[in-house]
Amino acid sequence: MEEQKEPGTFIPVRTDDLVRALCEERTLSGEEREKFRKVAALVEALYHYDFHDALKEARGTYHFFNPDADTLKRYAPDTDADKKFDAMVAALEKILVAANYREFPLDELDALMTQAAPEGLDVRVDLGGYEKIMIYRRGSKRAPKTKPPLSRIGLFRKKAATPETEEIIQRLLILIKLKSGENMEQFYDSFIETAGETERQRARRMAGEAVFGKKRAKRSDAASGAPAIFLKIFKNVPVSALETLFPDVTVRMTLLDKGLILLPLLGGLLGVVNRVVPALLVIGTIIAALVAGRAVDWGEFRNHLFPILTAFSIVGVIAFKIFSKYKITKEKHQAKLMKTLYFHNLDNNAGVFDFLVQEAEEEECKEALLAYYFLLTERNANGESFTEEELDRRIERWMEERFGMTLDFEVDDALRKLEEKKLLLKDGDRYLVPPIDETLIKLDSLWDGVFEYSNAR
Repeated sequence: MEEQKEPGTFIPVRTDDLVRALCEERTLSGEEREKFRKVAALVEALYHYDFHDALKEARGTYHFFNPDADTLKRYAPDTDADKKFDAMVAALEKILVAANYREFPLDELDALMTQAAPEGLDVRVDLGGYEKIMIYRRGSKRAPKTKPPLSRIGLFRKKAATPETEEIIQRLLILIKLKSGENMEQFYDSFIETAGETERQRARRMAGEAVFGKKRAKRSDAASGAPAIFLKIFKNVPVSALETLFPDVTVRMTLLDKGLILLPLLGGLLGVVNRVVPALLVIGTIIAALVAGRAVDWGEFRNHLFPILTAFSIVGVIAFKIFSKYKITKEKHQAKLMKTLYFHNLDNNAGVFDFLVQEAEEEECKEALLAYYFLLTERNANGESFTEEELDRRIERWMEERFGMTLDFEVDDALRKLEEKKLLLKDGDRYLVPPIDETLIKLDSLWDGVFEYSNAR
């Protein structure tokens, strides 16, 4: 069973369901409830139009960087890519703020991934291959952590009285900007290939990377000067699987665990040093004799052959065990990649803007309608209209009573929305809204004023 971790600004209820729940409060008459539904419809229509411009601006600024674009990119040769990028980020963040996302600083992300990584590993986002990485998140809850049924020693794991839980990030957006001239196709192919690897293929690749290092995508001389920007949005991502969402993550062993591996190695080497050193002396003597042209006592060499093979076999077994332990740890660490990418990915690149705009419209409508309804229908214990703080507490209490969820309602933002729509009246530090009939007239006037060509005639 999932539980909410902490209050968030996101309202996890559809606008239609919220309007229905407000109408079920019966504080309005039947006729007024119908009019409130019309108020909600007009508010939705106005925000849909407002965000149409935001969507057009965001998609227009992204087209320059879109790796999936199948239409011409008609820009002057001296187009400033940095200014284009800044404009694209500004348009994206405007939508993200409205949809109640917040930026996820990389240092916070690194700390979270290292905390949730398998024991002994230090996991960090590797920025070396990219010009920019930006992450945004929304919503957080806790859910039981999945554990294997068997323990390390092969016995059935003892069931804990309280199941261990982990944080689930409900929405996560990743922006990756490649360097100018980077081989985009090779980068993308590599990302897709690693997402679709089997466990055996992954083990083989990780073993190679552990020995020879990670291969970087080559820069393409034929690439255009416009860098590619990849956008990906995911849902319900466990903190323990965060590293699987990035195309290039640095996985390193901690100093403590390196020590725990090296100490047995040193102990094993010291245990066989009395065999290795004589074996090396015998081999060195034979090589010196062959170089000098002297006769070699092969009988003595045969007498030392078995101890020599034994010594080097022990060293080889120790080295193999260390390498295998490291490889298996990394293999388990990456095992969730394909499942995470397949089941948790919501949208990519240009499609991300459409997805976010729909969410932003919903959030703006819900916040405005909640504030409007309670300012319209209720007063405080003294019969006075609400202050900002009183309104905030009332809405948060209603959400908890009606839907069983804690919410950090952005009351200042909701009041700003009502003021922009000319629906807010202020009396000192207290707030009011006009009656429903007047509200409908004001909203209809705003809608009629979207285009004014016929009005001028």
